[in-house]
Amino acid sequence: MKNIYYKDRQKFENIIKNIQEQGKEKIHILADFDRTLTKHFVDWEKRPSIVSVLRSEWYLGEEYSKKAFELFDTYHPIEIDPKVPLKEKKEKMHEWWSKHLVLKIESKLHRDDIKKVATSWIIQLRDGMKDILNKLYLKQIPLVIITANWLWVDSISSYLEYEKCKYENIHILWNKFIFWDDWYVVDFEKAIVHVFNKDETCVSQFPKTESIIKERKNVILLWDSLWDVWMIEWFEYDNLIKIGFLNDNVDELLEKYLESYDVVLTWDTDVSFLNTLNIF
Repeated sequence: MKNIYYKDRQKFENIIKNIQEQGKEKIHILADFDRTLTKHFVDWEKRPSIVSVLRSEWYLGEEYSKKAFELFDTYHPIEIDPKVPLKEKKEKMHEWWSKHLVLKIESKLHRDDIKKVATSWIIQLRDGMKDILNKLYLKQIPLVIITANWLWVDSISSYLEYEKCKYENIHILWNKFIFWDDWYVVDFEKAIVHVFNKDETCVSQFPKTESIIKERKNVILLWDSLWDVWMIEWFEYDNLIKIGFLNDNVDELLEKYLESYDVVLTWDTDVSFLNTLNIF
């Protein structure tokens, strides 16, 4: 397939052979959600992240959207600026996440708002992903979704329920809202996880998930960004395959992605490549 690029094809095939020989009992999948399990484009229009839908579709009213966009305009340039030191990025992202969370509480974010966003037509699974999720469930291979998604565990859980693929082998980490009477958001669990501190918020904070994957040290990483792919360094593994989804600006970014990933899948491709690995 023309949209598959390897850093080192022979090394990749050797690792896959090791994983195949050791069997499905040793495997777990580690994945991001937005633009990894879901599409980046639908009908060649860019799909936003889940929180962007909340902001742009005015679910919490004009005042919320206005302030949320102001926060985005202030902090997003810092997030993507390669010249800003990592320490400063972490501080500013924590500041941004904290302010936005307070804004959601003040704007009376309701559980139904989260469900509306999660089940909107705007968010769609990649072609073939539902089949992959079903296979992982049938083989009982854990899928650990690590996300700093602004609508957190609750939105992804609602989305997977809507798609009828919220299986017991799927573990969603980390941030979680606290609801009043199970409806309005009144607080959030600490600590805040954002795109630059996943190294500090390890799986050990989730003992149930940790106990399930601790002996499954053959890892398939599915990710779409260059920012936090390095977080895998804080996980123990025997064999690791890093698969990157490069959805846009391919000519500009392909070389950089191949520095970080073993395989790069370009232009928002489907996930048929995963079936060719013959590991589940």
